[in-house]
Amino acid sequence: MSKLAACPCRIAWIALALMPAAQAIGDEAGCTVERARVDAAGIATYTAQCRWPVAPGLVAEIVAEPKLIAAASSSLAESTRLGDGRVLNVHSVGWPIDDRQSTIVTEKTPLPDGGLVLTYTLAPEQAPLGAGRVQVLRDDGRWEIRGDGDGGTQLHYEQTYDAGGSLPVSLVQRTVRASIEESLAELRAAAEESGRRAAARER
Repeated sequence: MSKLAACPCRIAWIALALMPAAQAIGDEAGCTVERARVDAAGIATYTAQCRWPVAPGLVAEIVAEPKLIAAASSSLAESTRLGDGRVLNVHSVGWPIDDRQSTIVTEKTPLPDGGLVLTYTLAPEQAPLGAGRVQVLRDDGRWEIRGDGDGGTQLHYEQTYDAGGSLPVSLVQRTVRASIEESLAELRAAAEESGRRAAARER
């Protein structure tokens, strides 16, 4: 979900309803994001293809570590690995939208070419909700990170997300696209900054 300015819910909903719902939503930070499919409940699956001039290891390091990806994402208020390996995420867009909470399980698969696939889905057992939070009903995704042959990254990302709560599904789904674009831009910026810090240490 994209950030909403502090405003009455009615105004926020009107603004959401006026957002375009095109299938392809253009290029942002070296990525093309598309709505791949929509299920019977109106929940969309989005895919992103990115090519970035940053080493794939730097991207993989952030994606695979909850604290790093939370630090990189302005809408991910918390990402904490629990003692049993599950990860508790809190998605926050600010008033008047309640924070969303999901507990996910992840799986990492190294690729023969040195790349990485990381998948995640809602855990069978969800952690107790924090005060004022809404339980996410679906939170599935897949990261595929590979080198592009030139020292850069080719990234494929897929996400299916149902925020739950009382907001109309059609309105929430309209904001998911902008959130993906924003999060990918932030991830790229974080990986580039990590690369600059590493280069500075080597000098």
